[in-house]
Amino acid sequence: MKKNVLMTLFITCLTLSSCQRDEVNEMKKNESTGQMVDPSVQSVLFPAKGTANAQYGKPGPYQVSTNAVVMDCNTLVGKFIPMLQMVGILDGSIKCSNNLPYGTKGPIASYVYYPSNIRNLGKLPVVNFVGGILSSTANYDQMMRLWASYGFVVVISSDFVNSMPEMHLYGAYMAKSYNENPQSPLFGKVDLSKMIIAGHSGGGQATLLTASLPSDIMKTIDPNLKMIGALPIEPGPLAIGSTVAVPTLLLTGALDNVVPAPLWANILEYDLLKKIPAWSATAVTATHFSTTMEISKNEFAGISVAWLKYLGYNDVGAKSYFVGENYKLKSDLQFNKPLLLPDVYPYPVKRNSMADALQ
Repeated sequence: MKKNVLMTLFITCLTLSSCQRDEVNEMKKNESTGQMVDPSVQSVLFPAKGTANAQYGKPGPYQVSTNAVVMDCNTLVGKFIPMLQMVGILDGSIKCSNNLPYGTKGPIASYVYYPSNIRNLGKLPVVNFVGGILSSTANYDQMMRLWASYGFVVVISSDFVNSMPEMHLYGAYMAKSYNENPQSPLFGKVDLSKMIIAGHSGGGQATLLTASLPSDIMKTIDPNLKMIGALPIEPGPLAIGSTVAVPTLLLTGALDNVVPAPLWANILEYDLLKKIPAWSATAVTATHFSTTMEISKNEFAGISVAWLKYLGYNDVGAKSYFVGENYKLKSDLQFNKPLLLPDVYPYPVKRNSMADALQ
């Protein structure tokens, strides 16, 4: 019976989950400064390319601290990950947390990443991230560190299901808690008026659902809380774009067999994003597991940083990827030219009329 349960979880993880990576650090008094994994570590598939990855697909100016628990994947469902690494499905650098189904702690978890010198900085924008179904928070460790290194407070939350708004709401509550706790290194440093909702796979679906909630719901958590944008990456199918109320960048992968680029992500989600500025881009070599890879192989790394910097700081360089007649995303090779048949790539970068009108 136990073997059957584990095998069922394994198969589900392989087909639905976003299995990604983590790194170890305890909170409170045991905080530590994290470093990005050495880019020389080997991973699967192709190196990331394009203008955005060249500019932002590398650590930012800040060292990063976290309370996240990151460890090897060697317990429970995590025991299957080395098998997937051996056959080239997952990156060799992937890590797991100690929460179910990869560890022995309860399935509900929330951790935070932030610049190590945050006490010397002003208030920072917040990224509120949720991963995929059955994923571990630690699977996304490298991407969370990347974002935080550019001056963001990054909250990642999980409840093992990660498909509906409850974990983003929990993440918003945790951001408020860090900001109000005098014992927290983030005390008074979290800008709740600049919260970007983000997620991958099931969490990408949850991102669209959360970004559709009335603003009054978020203000019940904190009156200053405001969603300013959304970043759904390879989102699940149980959401539609017509209800989303904040600017949105929707990312998909041309080699993703779990969330195929030409199906719901573009038909039901991006194509219905009419009320707010919206962009859609499909990374040429990305699979469903690209977000779990080392940054040098993560096709979404650079453009995600550009999106966050544009929303969170109105950064001029980042803004140029999204605004203006010759916006850089449109010509970025990561989202335009495949290795084979470059002139007939079926997934062009798209921008709706409201985004076209931005200056």
